[in-house]
Amino acid sequence: MTKTKFSLLGNPNYTRLYIAGTTSELGSFITETALMLLVFKLSGDDKGYLGLTRAVFLLFLTIGGIVGGPIGALKNRRSVLIFCDLVRIPIVASLLVLKDPNAIVWMNGMIALFTGIFNPSRQAMINEIVPQKQIKQANALFGSTFATLHLIGPFVGAWVFSQTGRMHEILAFDLFTYFIGIWFLSRILYKPKNSNPNSRSSFGKELKDGFSYLKKRLDLISMFANNIIAGFVIGILIPMLLPFVQEQLGAGQKEYGILLSLFGLGGIVGGWFSHKSSQLFSTGKIITCTIFIEPLIMGWWVFNTSLVIGYFIFFLWGVVVFTRIPSQLNHISETVPSNVLSQMFSLLDLAFVVPNISSGILLTFIANQYSTANLLTYSAVIFACLIWPRAFLKETQSLFSNDVDKVDRDNEALS
Repeated sequence: MTKTKFSLLGNPNYTRLYIAGTTSELGSFITETALMLLVFKLSGDDKGYLGLTRAVFLLFLTIGGIVGGPIGALKNRRSVLIFCDLVRIPIVASLLVLKDPNAIVWMNGMIALFTGIFNPSRQAMINEIVPQKQIKQANALFGSTFATLHLIGPFVGAWVFSQTGRMHEILAFDLFTYFIGIWFLSRILYKPKNSNPNSRSSFGKELKDGFSYLKKRLDLISMFANNIIAGFVIGILIPMLLPFVQEQLGAGQKEYGILLSLFGLGGIVGGWFSHKSSQLFSTGKIITCTIFIEPLIMGWWVFNTSLVIGYFIFFLWGVVVFTRIPSQLNHISETVPSNVLSQMFSLLDLAFVVPNISSGILLTFIANQYSTANLLTYSAVIFACLIWPRAFLKETQSLFSNDVDKVDRDNEALS
């Protein structure tokens, strides 16, 4: 499988798209981690700003993703990718001189907006420049690379910022990655496939069709409800992670970066474990068991005071989360008809991101009224109280039993 995935790099157009995407993603991961540290520093250790930074970033990323699909369908996708990189260059450059945390938060949001517009066109281009039989391998290579960057980026961003106390080196590297990306994108030999304008539907209609189908599937209702709950709790955990590391674990910025990197390392192991466990258990069982384990891990994390044990807990958490996420995607891919497949993936993203944004906004009002430990303790208790009683609901039992027919894509295409 590994040889097959990397043989894709013999395709010049895919290689150029891969390098362009990988370099910009690495720069973005490094910058995003360092910006959280910078905002926290400039705001005088105001925890509310951490929630605001996270909420604004995800909100603009979501808006960009929503409008990015139609833009990519109407315009030349390579031109869309180059345009997004060009626009992000002056925005990132402005961070070299900005000192106001509010301005930095909103500029970070603008970066996220054009990142959101960038992603759908890049994903669609993979399907246009890679032979059909290699699509899965192409997506898998991007996915495994993304997990690796999640391991490297936060560590580098936190380490460099803790050593220098400034953003200049980090932003210079980020800007360099955009120039590299533009150069490789401009060298892609790309002829857009013709699309039928009459076949396009509005985002609102797609969501309506998706909700109509979702209401008929108890197993999917359970999975989406789990995502909503987890999204809200994680939306509180991530912004509070830095002050928790400082206050409860007695550590600093470098250790914060190491924690995020260990979560990414756990994600790599979790992706492998998800694949192996799917050969023995149904996707429904894997999803149900992992989401029921997560409140336990969060409770352990909140009451832990050892940095070394904290490293292990966060690594383990990454394993569990990234065992669940691919299983969710596989469950949808295996059981949802093609005519509502994209809608289900969109709703799955929204089910996590919208509550994530909501909890980030909530933190801007309450983060400084409670201690970090109390906020995370309340969150862990809420997580457990909302997830564990769901074991007795018929929706959860339907997901666990996996009593649903699989879709035959080949026969679908012939019908």
